[in-house]
Amino acid sequence: MPTPTITTTPSEQAGRPTRRGSTSWRLLWIVLAVAAATAAVVLFASSGARDQPPLSNGDFETGDFTGWSTEDWGRSGEWLIYEDGTTPPNPSVTDDNPPFEVPDPPQGQYAAVTDMEYSGARFLYRDIEVTGPWTLHAIVFYENGIETIYDPLYFGTFNGDTWFANVRSQQFRIDLVDPQAPINSVEADDILATVFRTQSGDPPSLEPTPVTFDLSPWEGQTVRLRATQIDNGGPFRAGIDDVRLEWAN
Repeated sequence: MPTPTITTTPSEQAGRPTRRGSTSWRLLWIVLAVAAATAAVVLFASSGARDQPPLSNGDFETGDFTGWSTEDWGRSGEWLIYEDGTTPPNPSVTDDNPPFEVPDPPQGQYAAVTDMEYSGARFLYRDIEVTGPWTLHAIVFYENGIETIYDPLYFGTFNGDTWFANVRSQQFRIDLVDPQAPINSVEADDILATVFRTQSGDPPSLEPTPVTFDLSPWEGQTVRLRATQIDNGGPFRAGIDDVRLEWAN
């Protein structure tokens, strides 16, 4: 039997999509999909950058105090960078009673901690230019060598290498202060806000604990972040790590 022959009219032929036309549409959709994906990546990258305002070496991972300043009052004691919670970072300034024992750095390889052989006051600070509505984040911890916290708003007096406080003081506090104020100022006009402080009745030790603070009221200004540790009753090892900024919600 002869094989049937199928023919189409010119109008039927015009109504059918050609393979070439179908391929062109597929290419167009691919181009549009790639463009959309690229835009999404750019948007994600932009929003990610917004989530992380710059704060160099806030986690001390350079292994030193790059970006920070320190000042130490007393015969022997200072802020130090450490990496092992049972090894004094500077054995020449540590008191063995009680021995150096603090949490390991809570973030990364390094953190900052105070260690001392004698009484004193120690300051760790940096200036922050608040160019957006930021939230400050940090991790704090401490080990007090005696059972009691004493928290007078008084940092003692310093003359040469001699530090003296006429009241008992065992404390750790972090303040926002006026960058033009003396590093030891406790004047109400100089302390803009308190981020963290130990208080009478607090336990003698604190495991690494996150703290946050809203910096947006100082947007457009420069503030000084000052961490202060004071002891005149026994070693008080205070630590800070992972200091960073995020955009406030």
